[in-house]
Amino acid sequence: MATVPRIVRGLVFWVSVMGAAVGATLYVAITMLYLAPPNPIKARHLQKVNAVMYPFFQQNWHLFAPNPIRSNFVLTARCRVGDRVSDWQDISTPLLARHHSNRNSPMGRLLRTPGAAVHQILGRSSDEWLPLICRRDPSSAACRGEDEVSSRVRENAQFILNRVASASCDRWVGIGHASAVQARILVHQPPPWSQRHLGAEAGTTRYVSLPWAEYQAWWGR
Repeated sequence: MATVPRIVRGLVFWVSVMGAAVGATLYVAITMLYLAPPNPIKARHLQKVNAVMYPFFQQNWHLFAPNPIRSNFVLTARCRVGDRVSDWQDISTPLLARHHSNRNSPMGRLLRTPGAAVHQILGRSSDEWLPLICRRDPSSAACRGEDEVSSRVRENAQFILNRVASASCDRWVGIGHASAVQARILVHQPPPWSQRHLGAEAGTTRYVSLPWAEYQAWWGR
């Protein structure tokens, strides 16, 4: 009779091993499909693939950077206090310097929020289907950034940057003293690699200014 529990335990063990092996195989297959370029099979199962991969297993190929970002940005802001408007102040550079001085600090995570919002304002998207859609139909609302999703993303990005600007104004002019804030993005395009001897200052800089927004207290919404 003692052999029966032993057999049951053996069956449970092998069923568990087989289940883990099948689960691991399915995960590897889904990951390969997730990382594959757009194709008919991926399009057919995209909803299921995203349900498995997001939000905990998201991956990308930024380590190998086949198409690296060729521009840098600096987030600046200014504050309105009564009838006076402050000078433009740099938000990004001090945070970045603190991050570089101590990689174990939370500055890296703190920089992600305004960085992601800036990318959304500038129209940088990780949507791999967008280039395919725009090549086929350049007049599409999604390509012009005028579709509902793009508008909602841009509004959310403006809200985040206004909150960041408001928190910065608290440090510059005192907590709660500002009545309105304005964020501005400086986008610097360095010279191409063939002209690298000219130095970074030989590149071009453009400015993307957000409209004035009401000061948002950090203890508010």
